[in-house]
Amino acid sequence: MEHGIDERLRAATHVVILVSARLLDWPAWRSVAHRALAHRRRAEVSLVRWRACVDDQDLVLRRFGPILDPAVATVIDPGEALVAIARRVGEALRAARLGPRCVALGRLPPPEREIVGREQEKRSLDDALVNDAVQVVVVVGEGGAGKTQLVRTWLDGMQPVYGGVEAVISCSIEDQDGGGAPSASAAVSVLLASIGETPSADPMENVSRLVRRVRDRRTIVVIDGLEPLQDARGKLIDRHMGILVRELASQMYGGLCVITTRPPFDLEGAGVRRIQLGPVDRASAVQVLRSRGVRGSDEQLGRLADRLRRHALSLALVGDYLNEAHGGDVVVADRLDLGAEDIDDGGRIQRILSFYEERLKPEERAVLGIVALCERPTDLATLAALGARAGASGFASALGEASLQQLRRICARLEKTALLLKTETDAWDQHPLMRGFWRHRLEASDPAGVRSAHERLFDWFRDLSPRASDGTVRREDLDPLYAAVAHGLQAHRWSESFEVLHDRIREGERHRSLKLHGTVAEDRRAFLAFFDRRTFDVTGDLAPAQRHWLENSAGVLLRAHGETFDAVRLLEHAVRTANGAGLIAEAAESVRNLASVHSLRGNLTEAIACVESAVRHADASGKLRPRVIARDFRAHLLHRFGRLHEAHAAFEEIEQIRDREIAGHVGMEHYALANHAVLLLDLDEVELAHDRAVLAVELAYSDDPGASSLLNRGLSMRTLARASLALGRTDEAMQRFEEAAQIVRDAGRWDHLPPCYLDCALFWADRNADHARRHLAEARRIFEGCGFLLIEADAALITARVALAENMLTEAAKELDVAEALLGETRYRVRVPWLHALRARLCAAQGDHAGVRREADLARQEASEMGLKTRDLWRELESYGRIEESS
Repeated sequence: MEHGIDERLRAATHVVILVSARLLDWPAWRSVAHRALAHRRRAEVSLVRWRACVDDQDLVLRRFGPILDPAVATVIDPGEALVAIARRVGEALRAARLGPRCVALGRLPPPEREIVGREQEKRSLDDALVNDAVQVVVVVGEGGAGKTQLVRTWLDGMQPVYGGVEAVISCSIEDQDGGGAPSASAAVSVLLASIGETPSADPMENVSRLVRRVRDRRTIVVIDGLEPLQDARGKLIDRHMGILVRELASQMYGGLCVITTRPPFDLEGAGVRRIQLGPVDRASAVQVLRSRGVRGSDEQLGRLADRLRRHALSLALVGDYLNEAHGGDVVVADRLDLGAEDIDDGGRIQRILSFYEERLKPEERAVLGIVALCERPTDLATLAALGARAGASGFASALGEASLQQLRRICARLEKTALLLKTETDAWDQHPLMRGFWRHRLEASDPAGVRSAHERLFDWFRDLSPRASDGTVRREDLDPLYAAVAHGLQAHRWSESFEVLHDRIREGERHRSLKLHGTVAEDRRAFLAFFDRRTFDVTGDLAPAQRHWLENSAGVLLRAHGETFDAVRLLEHAVRTANGAGLIAEAAESVRNLASVHSLRGNLTEAIACVESAVRHADASGKLRPRVIARDFRAHLLHRFGRLHEAHAAFEEIEQIRDREIAGHVGMEHYALANHAVLLLDLDEVELAHDRAVLAVELAYSDDPGASSLLNRGLSMRTLARASLALGRTDEAMQRFEEAAQIVRDAGRWDHLPPCYLDCALFWADRNADHARRHLAEARRIFEGCGFLLIEADAALITARVALAENMLTEAAKELDVAEALLGETRYRVRVPWLHALRARLCAAQGDHAGVRREADLARQEASEMGLKTRDLWRELESYGRIEESS
């Protein structure tokens, strides 16, 4: 009996227990049941406690140990106990029917009817899910071949348990909202949100978090329509998506990633399988046509299928058309002009849809056109609002004052012909090929009507979201505003679209969307929608100040993404716009931002030229803030050049200006404190550097609006960590380094994040090599491929230091060669003494005493010439002197 109880308890999906004192006296409970239940997750056990448990102050419940249910129900009589148990059993059954804890299929549309054929492909997906050696399946096929339908049908066929996985999540790249080029950032944010995570402002951090969460639980991840992120050869052009799929391909821990795309996608790895989705087999194609109501012999239907190249979407559309227009008579198909044999299926789809176009009623054409222009699932409320708006013109006017019930009937009729797809959220969508057809058709035949529709969609989405004064604090409140910007620009409502972005999404200089909600990808698309992507000219009639704000903000945003080439182009535009309009202070800001991008790319000569120009513009403006900011960055660049005395004089000039003119200016006290403290550390004025760093942190956490940004807090904390380390306070320094990295990560500034990780790596380099390499890997994950040459040089020096600590001399020598080349290319002279000091350490490890003497002398010479007095450097050089004496 006890063996049977043990088997049933271990096999059960959920266990409900009526707790009483007598239960614990039952021998089988002590010997079998409690031991079997103690290993189950808390969510798999429900407790209903008898009233007596309350009377004895829950002594019985406390003896349950690890399976105590925090939501335990209390009952008094037997009847109530039965009801409570039944309720718990019902909840457990519902949970069991749902299978995974999370099923979020998002924009992965359900097939409008069961897929026919493709049994071999579905078996391949089944095999991949249970094969631990397979991590990723790439489904490749032309548009309309049925890739998404195959994956969705496969998933639906595994309900309710989905192969025993814990989560099923999906995103669609191709169906991202318009208003800019698609990016992986939005897709990753969707996937994170699907598993209950709030995306941060840092795209790389979101990728890392998603990978960790997917590896923590057995998950099916679907990435549908990857082609917008690929070039013509199929190579991924989006860096973050490349990192994500490589990480998933390395290990899914029992889960599976399924990717659909049109061009070939050569993802490397032993755990990658490919499914090439070709034409449907002839028997299945005939069955598809019959299922759509086409009448005729198998041979007749087979010939028609061959004419359509047995292309899945073409079969469905032609079958529906014949059934709808000609009673399913297959003979009529012989009279249809389906094009030449070599026409691609995109062209054939257009021909087929033109057959439909002749038969569509005006209100049906209006619905198809609106859904196509929305480029997103469209609900009935949006359709109704569009039709009811006064002044409707063009194709959309056919909706008139249609009620929700009438619109639902229209959509249902279109759904029967596969022209419209109903989503699980009771909205309506289209296949991308059909969406493109209707949009281009309307733009060619009724441009005024298209613009009118965009105008009404702009009004609808703009008014749908509450204003900030009414409490726009939720992430979902921003979605209609992003849609409003996209439609407003296409309606040529330039200024109003700008106001939505500037006043309601960003809330001016508060940048609320980015700082509060981390909407990096959405902001990027909204900003770039204002530009011609070939020339980066602002489209539309906007005032110079508005154009400058867009160009400058977009440039900074792309800099934060690591897209430095385009950031330079946008910031150069911003400088020209500001100069042309006489916006001197704004020009100073943009030139300074341009200098920061050149510095990030390792072009210090160009950066110093830009920052000198920024100083001149700032002085001409007469405003204190731009004058201080430009001088602060100039002093920082002089420090990097190794011109330490000039940098020190520049910082002292800033303090004099600030102290003389600060009265009446809010948010100016913190400027130059952190950068000056870093310079003071290199001048061996450690105590003074620490005092300035402490003040910088205090101001960053004050109520000063100019100083209390997350980024400023993180950078100030990083400086304080370095000062604490110089004073020998290692425990405090370690904590502050980690805290600084976390704050900068929360700020979403991953252009500033790698140096924080490198500081952590440098801290651990001689203490714990594993910790150091982990931080180095985090930094490289962010900056690799971005052209951040100064950061690459620092990373090479720190990697060499770690390798020397591990006595891995070959790696150390290689990294030092890399660092030397980068330092020479960038003129990052302040790091040169460290290069020679590490080479001296390498020579010492190799027993090359002459090399030690030579490299140590070079380090001393370089450091003395620039006035570098960093304590760690000179301690190391003194140790080499002792080595020479002993040798």
